[in-house]
Amino acid sequence: MIELFAFSIILQSNFSVHNISRNKTVIIVSRKPQNRPPKRITTPLNCVKNQTQTCPTNYPKTSQTQESISDYSIPPTSTCPDYFRWIHEDLSPWKVTGITRDMLERANQTAHFRLILVNNKVYIHKYKQSIQTRDVFTIWGILQLLRKYPGRLPDLELMFDCDDRPVIRSRDYSGPNNKGPPPLFRYSGDRWTMDIVFPDWSFWGWAEINIKPWESLLRELKEGNNGRNWVDREPYAYWKGNPFVAETRRDLLTCNLSDKHDWNARLYVQDWILESKQGFQQSNLASQCAHRYKIYIEGYAWSVSEKYILALFMGVIYNPPLII
Repeated sequence: MIELFAFSIILQSNFSVHNISRNKTVIIVSRKPQNRPPKRITTPLNCVKNQTQTCPTNYPKTSQTQESISDYSIPPTSTCPDYFRWIHEDLSPWKVTGITRDMLERANQTAHFRLILVNNKVYIHKYKQSIQTRDVFTIWGILQLLRKYPGRLPDLELMFDCDDRPVIRSRDYSGPNNKGPPPLFRYSGDRWTMDIVFPDWSFWGWAEINIKPWESLLRELKEGNNGRNWVDREPYAYWKGNPFVAETRRDLLTCNLSDKHDWNARLYVQDWILESKQGFQQSNLASQCAHRYKIYIEGYAWSVSEKYILALFMGVIYNPPLII
């Protein structure tokens, strides 16, 4: 049940996501993209926009498309695809015992909402306010999944935590008498925890910092990447962000240009409050292709900037990055 749900989410996101788990700094080196556009699949939703923003009563309850694994340009193979491997890895703590009602209920200690899917309808029990609108956009992504694959998601129930840091520590459930870890979904995980990783909310937009949904933003990033050849870009490593969420980011700022040293890095502090007042004029991701190198560094946990950096410098998501 959960495997089908997670697999469908990955297909909907158009980007393979399993967030980097440990604090580290990565420099992404750009290279010229290849002309290998992804095969696009159009799924008729038959749901016109109207004043109520609702679907008509005759909206289909079963899938009307004949999609298969080959539709996604995945070559036949005898080995398990990468996304299935991650699903089995994430669900391995419950492989023997299964998931009990007690385990699920204990997940609400930190969860922001409970999602219940019954007969292709979603019900939400909100426990507390999430950071900004992370919960809203996460739920919106699930609703889009239901529209794209009507009738193909089974009834399910899950707990979701919208904060950054994973909290289900493996060491708390290593003894012979433990009650089993709570199955808790969130946007990141690491080697020391068992939180179940889910595509981050910003795939469906990040309204508070003016980031568009992934599909439209990806087109802009590709145009920005193609606007200047790599050899014509500034030969520096570029980073712009909020340094106050992690000590490693504050350490990174010590490598900035000064009167005494030039580490070939151009680092900038992002003031999101000021940016919101000025209409985000200095925060256009598609315009950040002026430098040859882009620095990725995590914040509280992973950073959602990872996928934007990769897309910005690769042009298309099928080209693997060169990471130093």
